[in-house]
Amino acid sequence: MTELSTDAAAAFVYAEALCLDEQRWQDWLALYADDAVYWIPSWKDDHATTEDPATEVSFMYAAGRGRLEERVKRASGTKSIASMPLPRTLHCISNVIVTPAVDAPEAGAAAGESASRWRVQSNCVTQIYDLRRDGLKAMACRYEHLLAEVDGALRIARKKIVLINDNVPTVLDFYCV
Repeated sequence: MTELSTDAAAAFVYAEALCLDEQRWQDWLALYADDAVYWIPSWKDDHATTEDPATEVSFMYAAGRGRLEERVKRASGTKSIASMPLPRTLHCISNVIVTPAVDAPEAGAAAGESASRWRVQSNCVTQIYDLRRDGLKAMACRYEHLLAEVDGALRIARKKIVLINDNVPTVLDFYCV
């Protein structure tokens, strides 16, 4: 694949959001490359986020799909009291912009191969309905997906989520943003 249209990129990001909203965790995980990075940086000050998850605080950082699988297992199991029952969510995605990712590391490519990669930016507002408190909360964020072609299919090589309202009004987990 040499080009990714805005419509195709938007459809992919929408499909990921629908997997989260319908709690189809295995379908959601399948969208990620094995070595994917999922990162929600925290804010250093009013207008700058942290830049290095290894040395600075993050809201969430998961290197590798295995770490995401652990989060899914915890959220869908019976040991996370904070996640029981899971809230209902509605992810509203807008402003999808696609550019080639020429400066990004070779994600999803075997040694010596090149991968087709695209940077997909979008905005998201997630409506979160907490069944325990009968309350609706909202999370606003900016998404940056790095999509890579892996074995002929699009996969998420990296997802960075910048929270706009970082005074988190509810439990913060992967399904909330």
